[in-house]
Amino acid sequence: MYEYVKKSEYAPIRKELEQIIKRTQIEMRKNYGLTFQFHLIGSGKRHLVTRIKGGNNGYDFDYNLILSPPRNGYRYDAKILKQNFMIALKTALQGTKYSFPKDSTSSITIKVIDKEKKKIRYRCDFAIIYYGSNGSNNGYYYLRNNKEQQSYQFVFRSLSSDIDEKVHDIIEDDGWSYIEEEYLLLKNINEGNRIHSFSLYAEAVNNVYNQMYLH
Repeated sequence: MYEYVKKSEYAPIRKELEQIIKRTQIEMRKNYGLTFQFHLIGSGKRHLVTRIKGGNNGYDFDYNLILSPPRNGYRYDAKILKQNFMIALKTALQGTKYSFPKDSTSSITIKVIDKEKKKIRYRCDFAIIYYGSNGSNNGYYYLRNNKEQQSYQFVFRSLSSDIDEKVHDIIEDDGWSYIEEEYLLLKNINEGNRIHSFSLYAEAVNNVYNQMYLH
């Protein structure tokens, strides 16, 4: 069964992670002349941080590391860019309790492990993205490590644009607690974690919106 993590517990970890990101920004600018912004996404942004009661995987944060769109006639070299971020992040993590960054399929992952209890306390995934020329309305490109083909590339991912509007309406009518309740319910019936958290969140919002306004 899932439970919510108290803000008093996860807020200092968020602050710590953002200090690491800022050190990574310095390394990327100094060594590669590249700048980026960052944005907390997922459950952390929505204050819906969860973990399994008594489980071994802790809770997690997700950040987008946002590049400027490529200039006309220029393309990012996805493989070199990923390598540069890995190097910069390793430097930024020096002196911390975080593990070495792992090159995951759609992100870079770091985690803190309780070695005595042999469990993950918390982790963070960093996705490297850029928005297209039309801004963030339609979607964005994320850096993907295609492990089967042993290649790196930027892949387009569309956005569900009406979710934020529905959340705004629900909050206006004091319905945020319904979203919290529905999201936790969906997490607990998500057998094998087969559905990603962001999809469960969208489903929770839609369910609550339909119950409040379409019945």
